[in-house]
Order: sequence, then structure tokens, then C-alpha cells
Amino acid sequence: MSQVIGLLRPRELTWRLIAVQEPWAIGFPAVDAVVFGQLIEGTCALERGEIRLMLQPGDFMMMACPPEWVLRSGPDVEPIGLKELLADPGALQGGDPATPAARFLAGHFLFADPNAASIASLLSPVVHVCAADVAAQRLGQLLRLLDDEATADRPGRSLALDRLLEVILVETLRHRAGQVDGMRPGLLAGLADPRISRALRRLHMEPSRAWTVAQLAREAGMSRAGFAARFTEIVSISPIGYLSAWRMSLAKAALVSTAREMIDVAELAGYGSVSAFSTAFRRATGLSPTAYRQMAGG
Repeated sequence: MSQVIGLLRPRELTWRLIAVQEPWAIGFPAVDAVVFGQLIEGTCALERGEIRLMLQPGDFMMMACPPEWVLRSGPDVEPIGLKELLADPGALQGGDPATPAARFLAGHFLFADPNAASIASLLSPVVHVCAADVAAQRLGQLLRLLDDEATADRPGRSLALDRLLEVILVETLRHRAGQVDGMRPGLLAGLADPRISRALRRLHMEPSRAWTVAQLAREAGMSRAGFAARFTEIVSISPIGYLSAWRMSLAKAALVSTAREMIDVAELAGYGSVSAFSTAFRRATGLSPTAYRQMAGG
């Protein structure tokens, strides 16, 4: 998980505190970003397609690249668009101060290219952390630190914000990794499985090693066939397919963020020659490593 988050590098944080009075509903647009929020006061329903969650004070939620979604106080309220609300913050304030109010922190952040799509394999459609959970309390503390850092003008502000975003992401994924039941296939599900996680850890420790399914199965303490079937079922990709994808993620990051020689990048990705690496890289991305580096400005 630490390696994956290191490649994703959360950045470009945007957030605000929203206060409304009943009845209210807000429609949020689809975004290619990670959306997060914590309800501070009041209750509301989160609706995303067929998903409907009730949020209580202190609850935290996170979604990766969501389609259109809605927060509402009641079922019969026509939502106002977020853009319209931001243009007129008083639109949902109501005229009666005695009307029940809701306050929540809502924001989003992006991931650095070129591996931003990796988050799709980590997050469920909606990660919901209930207020009673210790993780929600920790996330609340982190959000307060985030607010304090973002509104101050101290040296190292940008670095501190990036690291706080990383810790928020770790806390959210760590919480989700403990919820094995009903978890959708992906890396988190693999890390939650005691046997598959052993193989994943070894694979991530030595990504350039010439792993075979049989060797990974021994790390997991399983038969070759049983391991291959379970890995594919839980992680949603074959063991060698996952290894190849992870190697390409490492290679793309190295091409974009470093000036390493091409043979070094090839060896990092588990290939003994530049030509073999170039062939595999082109097959995976549609570009040669050199063209990919140039396109990314490396």
C-alpha cells in the first residue's frame, strides 16, 4: 500500500466548509478526482446511482472519480447544483434560524500522473467510515490539521499538505482493508487475505525478480492451481498479469520523474534488455519508452 500511494502522490487539494438549513439537497458533478468529506453537524443521505448511505455527525466518506451524486436532507427536495451554490452561498441558508442545520467539509484532490488510474483498484464506489470508528476520529484530526496548514503561510506548506493527504488516504484504505466481507476485487482485497497478501508483499519487495506462479504460490503456502485461481478471484487479475502491471507502473514513474538510463528502467521492470522492455512497454501503453518520456516532458 505504501508503494502504491508513493506512486500516486496526492496533490492539488481543493476543499470548503458548506453550511445549509433544511430542507436542502446538493447535486455534485462527476469529477476525475478523489472526493472526500466529513459531516460535522446534522444528518443527510448520500446518493450515488443505486447506492444510498445515511451519514451521521462525524461520519467520513471518500469516493474515487465518482459520477454525479447527491447529498440531501430529505427525499422530496430538488437538488441545487454545487456550482450554483458556490456562486450564491446563501441559497440554502433558509430564513428561519431555528431550522435544523447541517455543516460538512467537502473537498477533492488529484493524483500525479502517470499512475492515477491505480486508485480504481483500491477504493470501493463509496468508502464510508462511521463516526464511532476510531478511524473516523483519526481522520477528523487529520482534516483539522489539513485546514490549519492550508490556511497558514508557514514554510514547507506545500510539502506538509501533500503528506497530510497521503496520511488521510492511508487511513481510509487501512480502514477499508479491515472490512473483508463484501469487498470488491482489487489490491485491497488481496492485502486483506492472509495467504494472497504474503505473495503480494514478496512480489512488491522484488518486482524485478523472474517470478513464476509456482514460486508465488509457495510464498502463499498454496498449490499452484489453487493460488492462481484465488489470486485471480480476489485481485481480479492473474498473478503474472498483476506483476506485469506493477512493473509497468514502476517503469512509467521512473521515466517521468527521473533521468535514469533506459537499461536501468528496463531492469527495474524485470527485463534483461532495453529491446525486450521496449516491446513490452509499447504493448502495454501504445508508446515506446522514449516517446512516453518525451510526451510526459521527461
